[in-house]
Formats: sequence, C-alpha cells, structure tokens
Amino acid sequence: MLATELDVTRSVRAWLGEHLGATELCLEHLQQGIRESAWYSTRDRRAIRAVCDAHPREFTRWLFGRDAEGHYTGLIMVWPARHSTAIHDHAGLWGIELVLQGALTVDDFEIDTRSGEPRFTGSSVLQEGESCAFHGGGSHAHRCANPSPRRPAVTLHVYGGILDHHRTYTETAPSRFAIERVPARIDGSIGHLPIAAI
Repeated sequence: MLATELDVTRSVRAWLGEHLGATELCLEHLQQGIRESAWYSTRDRRAIRAVCDAHPREFTRWLFGRDAEGHYTGLIMVWPARHSTAIHDHAGLWGIELVLQGALTVDDFEIDTRSGEPRFTGSSVLQEGESCAFHGGGSHAHRCANPSPRRPAVTLHVYGGILDHHRTYTETAPSRFAIERVPARIDGSIGHLPIAAI
C-alpha cells in the first residue's frame, strides 16, 4: 500500500464523486473533467519516485478508488522503461487513461464480431497531460507501452464499473490469437482505501 494519499487521486476521486452518476454519461465530459481535476503535485512525484525505486523493473497497478455503487474503478499505473502490455480489452467497460508523467503509446484494435480476434486500427502517442477514452462494449482492445528507454511513465485510469478481469490476445501465428480471460491484477492501494475494496 502507498500509505500517503496522492493529491491527484484525491482530486480526481472528489470530482468523480460529484459528477459520476449525477448526470447522463458523456464520455467527453468525463474525460475533460478528469483531465482538469487531476493535480499531479511535486509531492505526488516524490511518492511515485519511491514506488519506482522499490520496483525499478516492474509494471505496477495501484487502486485509488471504487465507489459503493460500482460506478468506477480508479487506478494509478507505474510503467518501467520500455514496458508494454499485451493486447487486452476492458471487459466491456468504458475507460479514460491520462498520462501524468512521461509518455504512453497506444495501439488500438477492433475485435472482430465473428472470430473474436483483434484487428489493428491505429496508433497514438500521449504526452504528459494528454488522455484517451474509449466507449464500453465488446469491440475495443488496445496495447499500451512506455516508449522511453530510460524513464518510467505514470498514468491514471478510470473505468466505468468494477474492472476485476479482462481478456488478453496473444498472437500465436500471423493473424491468429490465443484469447485468455485473466484477473485484473492489483499490486496495492493508495492512501486509506480499505483493503476490502481491492
């Protein structure tokens, strides 16, 4: 557990508490609100530096929020240099991903409705302060990576529900994939979030 509450997680959780569920879901409004409310302070950078020092070569995922009604899961992810995820979906949930430090490359895929396999649709690079969003449903997947050869990246993620599992897509031959349902790993919690929430 990160014993210290982060300014960025406190500010985003407060914004979500005020706005999520209060009005009709508009992903663009949520993305803008999260981006504007996310204050990643110098104190936060020092706390995350300690995580990087403790896990220099590990990709870690830290839970900072889940509301009582199950409207969202909030995570901070710390990416070591050159770390890349597998192609994965988000169990049909919508999502917003914001870069707090460093950069993140995102390769997007559309899931074929007949074969269930991913088809590459494009790439983007997010810099500090930039975000991406995707709608819920079963047709979206992506792969993310920290492009830096030396520096870690830090990202904030909010998903529209309880993200406790997802599917990964591993290419076994050209245009052939092994699809596996896996639990969504959590390495710890931030601040005073009860362990029962993990």
